[in-house]
Amino acid sequence: MWPAARYRCVYAGEMKGRMWELSIPLHSPFVTSTGRVTERRVVVISISDRSLTGWGEAAPYPGVTPDSIDDAWRTLERGSVLSPTAAAALDEATADLTARRDGKPLWESLGGTARSIPTSVAVGLDEDPVERISATGAEGVKLKIMPGSDIARVSTVRSQFPDLLIGVDANGSYNWNDRGSLLAMDGMGVEYIEQPFPADDLASHSRLRDEVVASVALDESIDSEAAAIRAIEAGACDLLVVKPARVGMKAARVIHDVALAAGLRIKASGLLETEIGRAFTHGIATLPGAIFSDVAEASWYLDGTIVSVGYDSTSTAAMGIGFEPNPAVFARYVVRASDLGSRIWD
Repeated sequence: MWPAARYRCVYAGEMKGRMWELSIPLHSPFVTSTGRVTERRVVVISISDRSLTGWGEAAPYPGVTPDSIDDAWRTLERGSVLSPTAAAALDEATADLTARRDGKPLWESLGGTARSIPTSVAVGLDEDPVERISATGAEGVKLKIMPGSDIARVSTVRSQFPDLLIGVDANGSYNWNDRGSLLAMDGMGVEYIEQPFPADDLASHSRLRDEVVASVALDESIDSEAAAIRAIEAGACDLLVVKPARVGMKAARVIHDVALAAGLRIKASGLLETEIGRAFTHGIATLPGAIFSDVAEASWYLDGTIVSVGYDSTSTAAMGIGFEPNPAVFARYVVRASDLGSRIWD
């Protein structure tokens, strides 16, 4: 069970909440060293206060988050102690609602800057990276790698796109004896090497920083503010990967501030969410300490949408996340629906 002090969310006032579990197929399977995903099961939530509604998304990812979709659903339905992604979803919805109340876009409410954020496409292990990059027109790429599926992938992309920003993400699949491959990819001009070693192996990440030019980024290691501080104190990274879907918006902002105070920077990222979750990743990407991001179109991965019209999350006119999800549009993907647990509103 998760610590109550960390995941207990309480909201006061006359609030109404609703949640929907969605199952949206992917255009094609997404494969990483942690497994293969063919659909995204997420819980979309809304919280309403009078005429305004804030939206959030619980997006547990198999093999990456400590909770499952059933954990998120059950704890939201019952209230009390929430699973990590459920708590993050409520935190997101509250941030959206707060920004709408204040008459501000989310990025402004967070203290970000209205600027163009370069798109970056994540390419799974069984995808052709050249085809994927060409099809999306992305300005950057994050190649999923693992031992035995790494150097040739980077070499191919670099030869076809000599000026493209390339990052690699191992999801903790290497050990110190594999560092020869990491050094080879570093020699090809990758911008960052994300989570090469297991989450608890801060020592190897620290040693690798002395051997590579690329930024060493930590993702799975950064699941809380305390974890971010430990990583910084261990000298284990140049970049902290900040995922609102994992830690919530409040913690995401704190981790950004802690990194900036230590002279480091962050990379804004998500968990293969719908447009809702991606809007919060975009918001974090507008902060001054963010120099890389995984901002991408949901339609690049998901064979379905939750909005009826397009939106621009950088707009100075749009409030909150910049759009209203449409239950009528996403009804075809609904697995179950319910009110949020009443104890959440105590």
